Amino acid sequence: MFPMLTQVLNSGQQTVRAARYIGQGFMITLSHANRLPVTIQYPYEKLLTSERFRGRIHFEFDKCIACEVCVRVCPIDLPVVDWKLETNIRKKQLLNYSIDFGICIFCGNSVEYCPTNC
Repeated sequence: MFPMLTQVLNSGQQTVRAARYIGQGFMITLSHANRLPVTIQYPYEKLLTSERFRGRIHFEFDKCIACEVCVRVCPIDLPVVDWKLETNIRKKQLLNYSIDFGICIFCGNSVEYCPTNC
């Protein structure tokens, strides 16, 4: 008779424990349902990037004056600036500008110190 009584008590305890776990899960679900949505409608709304965002470097070929400041301030001398000197107007003409983004540490120095903001 006692083994049957212990089985009934064990199944009752398991039922109560299962109901408590289901209740806890339901409370977590309700707490998440009350939160505001995090997503935005991208083409129509855009996120404001932080001031210290260090993402991919944007470069405008037409603005560059080939001064090589970006090469000098880069801690790993990564930007490659190819230019030739136009003797008749005594100006540098930019031929090629490249950065290997596999090596770049995205420090942002080249963007910060560029005199033409290109």
